Amino acid sequence: MEQTIKIGWLFNNSFNLHGDRGNLLAVLAEGQRRGYQVLVEQINLDTKCFNPMDFDFLFCPPGEIEHFEAAAAFLEPHRKVLMDYIETRPMLVTGTSVAIFGESITRDDQSTIRGLGIIEVVTRENHAVYGDDLYYSCQYNGKEMDIVGSQIQMIDLEIKEESPFGRLKYGYGNNGETKFEGVISGKGIFTNTLGPLLVCNPWLTEEIFNLIETNRNWPIWEDHRDNSLELKSFKTKLAHIDKKETRLKKISER
Repeated sequence: MEQTIKIGWLFNNSFNLHGDRGNLLAVLAEGQRRGYQVLVEQINLDTKCFNPMDFDFLFCPPGEIEHFEAAAAFLEPHRKVLMDYIETRPMLVTGTSVAIFGESITRDDQSTIRGLGIIEVVTRENHAVYGDDLYYSCQYNGKEMDIVGSQIQMIDLEIKEESPFGRLKYGYGNNGETKFEGVISGKGIFTNTLGPLLVCNPWLTEEIFNLIETNRNWPIWEDHRDNSLELKSFKTKLAHIDKKETRLKKISER
């Protein structure tokens, strides 16, 4: 009997910026390559029954800030379960939507939105949008890797007690003032990286699936995919990035 993996896609009918649904296509393709049936369930504001623990992987794409208050209110009853979820299970939150899971969001007009407080970060809406390439090193599921992508920065993140997901080699990162990129909490990835992340960096997609298999007590898939095309693309992007100058205001390790 074919084994099934269940994916939860948060707010797909309102969070649809930057083509980040490509991350789901990457997850579907990797699951099918490994011989699994991959089911995607859409979770929206009108969803009546939502239990994070029903899913092997949760994905939240970038959205407009005006929708964040409603999204946070929907997720608030599940806050504790989500905190338990990311202790062992993979979750990916990309772009602006990282702010929903932080403590607070300060808008450009100085109004504030209360976040879920699942990660200890505070966020501020930028007066002007910043876009550029993004290149950093990170570790996930015990594997060191380099990541390349892009970012369209509508918000700045300030990490309080959390660990950054990546260390910048090029790009703006969380706020243009440190080498921090995103946040990692347990197995939850909260990142500025667009691209889409899992299409451009299939080595991360593989580790997410390795973690899913571990959580299910299934054998880790040993038939490694051919990433030669993606590696060529990666090197081409790096050759372009190497010719650019960072716009970081200052480099800090704090």
